[in-house]
Amino acid sequence: MKKRIITLVLVFLMPVLLFAVSFPSLYTLDVPYTYQNLYLSGNLGGNDAFEILYNKNLANPFSITAAVAGDYYFINHTENTHLDLSSKGSYLQLGSTGLRMNAVASGDFKSYTFSIGSFPAYYQVAGGMRFYMNFPFDGGASTFTINLTPAVGAGIGKMYFIGTIKKIVNTMEHFGVTPTEAMVEKIARQEYTSAQYFNTYTSDKSELYGTYYRDLANAYTIDDKVVELIYLNQSQEYSFEATRWNNLRYGWQAYAQLRPSFFFTTGTKGVFSLGIALGGEWATLLADERMYVKVDGELVPTINTAATKVFNFLANANVDFRYFFDNPRMWIDSSLGIGVDTNAFTKFNLNLSGIFNYLIAPNFTVYGGLKVFNTFDIISVVAGGNIRLF
Repeated sequence: MKKRIITLVLVFLMPVLLFAVSFPSLYTLDVPYTYQNLYLSGNLGGNDAFEILYNKNLANPFSITAAVAGDYYFINHTENTHLDLSSKGSYLQLGSTGLRMNAVASGDFKSYTFSIGSFPAYYQVAGGMRFYMNFPFDGGASTFTINLTPAVGAGIGKMYFIGTIKKIVNTMEHFGVTPTEAMVEKIARQEYTSAQYFNTYTSDKSELYGTYYRDLANAYTIDDKVVELIYLNQSQEYSFEATRWNNLRYGWQAYAQLRPSFFFTTGTKGVFSLGIALGGEWATLLADERMYVKVDGELVPTINTAATKVFNFLANANVDFRYFFDNPRMWIDSSLGIGVDTNAFTKFNLNLSGIFNYLIAPNFTVYGGLKVFNTFDIISVVAGGNIRLF
């Protein structure tokens, strides 16, 4: 009996693998990429672009309508600049009953073309626009909506996403490959440009996927395991381990941003607001990379002509903390969020959570932890998991 208890303890607590190899010099790797695409489709339900309709219950039973919707994306990323443009959700509809138009656009440009001392610095221009118009031909009331949300700002410091680097090392360990910095960098450059590669215009996407995964398997030195690499996320063990690295960031930045906005719709007064955001963010790995800490916060004094109080103050602070055990089948994810809104019913709000995750076996996962909402108004102790028995 004593031997069984000792065995059970070892199964739950003893590390099964050494902690992942680390390559911190690759955390600031920044790979250029660019792509764009434009999709057009009908906008009359499904992909219908043209319709002749007869409805005997109407005074004018016949109607003719044509409509087209378009989604456009343009991404251009270099080591010093990032440009993101899109117009998802735009459409135009014209017919015998009226005219409808919805024009949507958003953009974000950030440039790191200068520095302050030894630190990178940037300026940013961003914003969104929506213009909606409905003009019926039967004499009904026309409606217009305009929403403008520009933003300009500047900052110092730079943030990087490092989850990809960690997952690459995780993948190598999964396939029994010894990671080297040169190999990880080569694979990372391919992974970072995958969006550009998969947005290549083609009449057969399968060719893109086939070439991509053959090249990726070659970079991993597992040419004979292309299929296993394609379906890697179907491995319960790998999927659990890789989840630890989701959304990991590295670096720091501090910024100031001016955020005016204007909203107008037919029959109402226009609403104007102006916010001045002061914020910052810091994220890193500590204690031989067993701990991940990310801290961010923002202060936003605001003028809003539609609010109960014209002058408003918003503030938020967030802390994300993860602990990685030597055993990759165990990790802790926790967070703390604090918010202040002088215009809200609840001026101060605090939320926190801490969850322990454990993969006992590929088909047996458990978790447990504590969640607190609305400044301890709601406290929840949770535990659960899933197991496949046969």
